[in-house]
Amino acid sequence: MATASPLTPLRQGAGAQEPRLSEVLRYLGHKSQAIDPELKATLEATCARAAAAIRPRWVWRVFPLRQEDGIACSGSTTGTRFLVEGTSLVLDGLSMEVLLQGASAIVLMAVTCGPGPDLAWQRTHEKHPTQSLIYNACAVEIVERAADAANAQIDAWSRGQGFSATKRYSPGYGDLPLSVQPALLDALDAQNTLGITLTPQLWMVPQKSVTALMGLKETDNL
Repeated sequence: MATASPLTPLRQGAGAQEPRLSEVLRYLGHKSQAIDPELKATLEATCARAAAAIRPRWVWRVFPLRQEDGIACSGSTTGTRFLVEGTSLVLDGLSMEVLLQGASAIVLMAVTCGPGPDLAWQRTHEKHPTQSLIYNACAVEIVERAADAANAQIDAWSRGQGFSATKRYSPGYGDLPLSVQPALLDALDAQNTLGITLTPQLWMVPQKSVTALMGLKETDNL
């Protein structure tokens, strides 16, 4: 039986992203406390520096999705699993059953800020801890905004092809384990396209990287 081919070539994108100060403060654990003028100036200057220095990149690709029901689980229960055709990626668990039920295709995506934020942290966190923490939060916000930009590209493509995309879902959330990371990154050739690798604990390097998936459902079937 021939291996199914991806439904799109590998799509790539890149672009500077402006960190939102409100989100940076949220990542820093800010709880609506008053911010003195000196700290506000540091926040704004650090956000501007991060926006100028960090240029995130992303890739995404669409694959056929096959659903298999009645798969034996623990005890006497059965469940559903989803096979991403043309890859070694298999998805199961309640979160995937809810997200992907009725989907005929799936988008895999990866985003990274590259090694710059990690190197900046190593250079500065001991001598300039406050600025380093702020810069780190800016990098988190930037990679999330880049994921939103990739998401917008995917939504536009999906609508043009008669699909409706689900929300994006990342490994490590709900019951989607980090153990799917190797197959997901391999499907995107992420080591070569984005320089993303995994530690033995399945954490991504560079650290300011995101992977996610989205189900695609034909609009006629909604």
